[in-house]
Amino acid sequence: MFTIIRKFRLTRGSAVEVSRRVREGFVPLLQELPGFRGYYLLEGGPDVLISVRVFDSADEALASNEIAATWMRENVLEFVKGMPEVMAGNVLVAAPNE
Repeated sequence: MFTIIRKFRLTRGSAVEVSRRVREGFVPLLQELPGFRGYYLLEGGPDVLISVRVFDSADEALASNEIAATWMRENVLEFVKGMPEVMAGNVLVAAPNE
């Protein structure tokens, strides 16, 4: 598995609206992509959101970047301050609760 993590700083008070738009618009797009395993959006502090995308492979995860960038520009860019911090890498340990 391969994971991409992004930390976004938002304009004050916009996290609820951004979360709603992500849930209703972005998540359905991700769910259609090959290799998609999961998506999480976390509170990272006041006016900070952290997104986690998990795919089967690095190629599939990195292919999702173009879709994510386009969706962000068209749907939530007005709420984002600056460029996100980005981390990505192969999952070394996974412990699903089965």
